[in-house]
Amino acid sequence: MAKTVYYDTYNHWAEKDIDFSSNTLKVFKGYGDFTFKPENNITRAEFITILQKTALRQNRMNEVYSSNMSYNDMSNKHWSYTFIISMYEHLKTNLEYSFTDIFPGTDFYPDKPITREESAALIAAFCKSAVYDNNLSFRDVSGGSKYYNEIKTLYNAGIVTGYEDMSFKGGNNITRAEAAAIIRRVYNDMKTSDGSKYLTKLEFLPIKGDDMYSYFGSYNLSKADASDKRYIKAKDTLEYVTYGGYIFPEDSHLYDLNAVQTMESLRSAGYHNVTGTNFYMITFGNYTNAQKSQYANEILANAASRNDFKDSEMMQIFTTVSKYDVKEDLYMGALQKWDSLTTDNNAKANILFFRYAYYIKSNNKEMLKTLVYDDLKKSNNIPSLLNINWGLTAGSEIIDFRNYSFGSYSFSLYKDTTLYRYTSSSILPVNYSSKVVELVNLLLIEKSEKPSTANFSGYENIFQKYSLNRLYVLNFIGEKERAFVEGINDYEIIKTFKIYQTNKSVIDDNYIGILKKVKH
Repeated sequence: MAKTVYYDTYNHWAEKDIDFSSNTLKVFKGYGDFTFKPENNITRAEFITILQKTALRQNRMNEVYSSNMSYNDMSNKHWSYTFIISMYEHLKTNLEYSFTDIFPGTDFYPDKPITREESAALIAAFCKSAVYDNNLSFRDVSGGSKYYNEIKTLYNAGIVTGYEDMSFKGGNNITRAEAAAIIRRVYNDMKTSDGSKYLTKLEFLPIKGDDMYSYFGSYNLSKADASDKRYIKAKDTLEYVTYGGYIFPEDSHLYDLNAVQTMESLRSAGYHNVTGTNFYMITFGNYTNAQKSQYANEILANAASRNDFKDSEMMQIFTTVSKYDVKEDLYMGALQKWDSLTTDNNAKANILFFRYAYYIKSNNKEMLKTLVYDDLKKSNNIPSLLNINWGLTAGSEIIDFRNYSFGSYSFSLYKDTTLYRYTSSSILPVNYSSKVVELVNLLLIEKSEKPSTANFSGYENIFQKYSLNRLYVLNFIGEKERAFVEGINDYEIIKTFKIYQTNKSVIDDNYIGILKKVKH
C-alpha cells in the first residue's frame, strides 16, 4: 500500500513522470534494490507491457489469452507473452499497419531494446488525433518516411519530441525514464480522446447558500400564524431528516412526522407560499412526473409574482423546475423576474445558462441558435453578456456561424483553404513556432501577438463557465467548426488567468478533450 520511492530518481528530469507511472498508473516496477535505473534501455517486451496496461486502464483494448501469433522465440513461457499477444491482436484492428509490420521476421526478440520509431508506431495505434496540425520539421523524417503521419500526429499531440538538432532519430533506443515520460503523455492523450467525457452538461456558478434548504420567504416565529408554524415545522423536519437526523420517540412532538402531507394540505388550503410547499412536495413527495410538472409551473408563476426571493432561493427553484416539462412563458417570466431583482454577477450568468437549459431540454435548436449567436456578437464582453436581451425570438435574424467579423481571436482564420494552399500562395511563410489547425473548411494560424485579456479582470470564473456552456450549446446545435474556433480562443484566454495557474492540469484536460471532440 506504500508509495514506491526509488533511490536513483531524486532530482532526475523525469522524477515526476516516473512517480506517476509507478504509483498512479502502476504500470512500472523498479528493481529489488529500490532503484529504477532510469538510463537503462527499455526492451520491446517491457514497453509493450506498460503501454498495454495503460490502454487497459482507459478501456482502449482487451486482454486476450490466445492468439495465432507465430514468432519462433515467443511462447507462454515468456513472462510478457499475454501482454504481447494482446497487443498483437489489438493491432489487427488498426487499418494502417499490423504488429508484424512494426516487428517483421520470424523472431520477435522481446528482450531487444525498443526504438523510438517502433514505440511511436505502437503508440499511434491508440493516439490518433491531435488538436494541432503542424507539419513535421524533423530533418530526418520526410513526407515519404515510414509512419510519417503517425509521428506527425504524436508530435502535434505533444507525445513525442525531437532533438535540438531538429532530428527525430527513429533508430535510437528509449530509456526507462523516457518511456515513463512518454507513457504519462499517452495516458493523458487517451483520456482526452474520450469524447463522452466532455460537453455533457451545462455548468453553473456557485451562489452562497444554494446548497441549503430555504424557507422561500422571510419568517418571524414570534409573528407566525398557525399555517406559517405548520409550514416551518414541516420544512425543518424534512431538512433535519435529510441531513441524517434521527427522530427519537420522546422528541416526536417537536417534529412533523407527516411533513409532505402537511405541505399538500397547506397547498390545497391556498397557503400563500406556493413556492415553498410545492418545492418540498416535488423534492420529497412520491408523485408522477406530470404532477411534478404541474407543481413546478405553479412555482414559476408564484416566483414571477414575488419580490422577496434571494439569489440562493431562485437558484434552488430553477435547479428543481428545470427537470420537468414546464411552460415557456412561465419559465422565462420567472427568469426575467430574477434578472430584475439580482445585482450578483454569478446569478446573472446562471440566468443566462438556465435560459440555455430550457431550450436544450425542449430541443429547440432554432431558439438556441438565436441565443448563442446573439451572445457571440458580444465578443466575450462579460458586462454586455450579463445584460440579457429578453426580446429575442427564433429566426428573428439571418444567422451565419461562419461570420468571424466580430470578436478578437488568437488565431488568424482563413476560410475554405488548406495549409498547403496557404503556403503555396502566401508571401508570408508559416513560422514553425506558430500552431496550425486545419479544419474541413477552415485554416487557423496562431498569431505572434495575442489579443489583450485585460478586460477579463474580475470575471475569470464567469468567463470560464460561460465558455464551457457556450461550447456545449454550439456542439448541441451541430456548429462544431464554430465551437472549435471559440474553444481554442477561449483556451488561449484562460491560460492568462490566475485560476489557470492553480488548476492547470484540469483546465488543460478539459479544453484539449473538448477541442478533440468538436474537431473530429
